[in-house]
Amino acid sequence: MFSFKEVLFELDNAISLKTLKNWANKIEKLTDVRFVRQYAKNKQGRNYSYKVFSGNQIEQFNELVQLRKQNVPLEQAMIEVFMSAEEKERQQVISIAKKEFEENQMSVKELVEYTKEVLTENAEIKKRLKALELKMEMLVN
Repeated sequence: MFSFKEVLFELDNAISLKTLKNWANKIEKLTDVRFVRQYAKNKQGRNYSYKVFSGNQIEQFNELVQLRKQNVPLEQAMIEVFMSAEEKERQQVISIAKKEFEENQMSVKELVEYTKEVLTENAEIKKRLKALELKMEMLVN
């Protein structure tokens, strides 16, 4: 397992330590990847954790750096490099379901508008009918 500093060395210091730490946090938020944490005690005797990385993850970070050099958006590059195939498929299913939901929502809104229009027209027709009935009564009498 490799520390942040060792990862930076393997990446030929292509990015800063702060960038690597931010990327690691963002990768955990965006993807299904969870980096291994090791635990240690500080001088005051309190426990703290820190992330460590595998050789494979270093290769993935290197790939991420290369994609960023090609101006691929960060989140897109992270998902492409780090997200598992299963999670990508799951995200695609979620995306399709979300799109279908939004389309259905628009259809429902349209139906509600049509219903309002029909009710308004119906009310107007009833008024006309009453007026015609009154005129018919007057003509008959």
